[in-house]
Amino acid sequence: MKLKTNLLLFKALGEETKFRIIKILLNGEYCACEIPFLIKRTQSNTSMHLKKLAEWGIIKSRRDGKMIIYTIKDKKIFDIFETLGYDKGEFKWKKAKVCRQ
Repeated sequence: MKLKTNLLLFKALGEETKFRIIKILLNGEYCACEIPFLIKRTQSNTSMHLKKLAEWGIIKSRRDGKMIIYTIKDKKIFDIFETLGYDKGEFKWKKAKVCRQ
């Protein structure tokens, strides 16, 4: 099971859109409506990738009224990005921003 989880994690990091989503979520939690704007993708494309990342256990979601808020679930992600040279100080959890809808 651990092997499959790790393979899915690296599979996600190897795909540009999923990598961008994960990188955004390292900075905190975001509403589903904000993420497409931040990664410069369509809502439908982003939604498909968010669903797959959640199925793989890499991210998780919660509902806040009409908004769906996403955050990192698998904490190994932080270690991986730190190993890749990203500053750990960048990864501060923030309250979700107001939805831009």
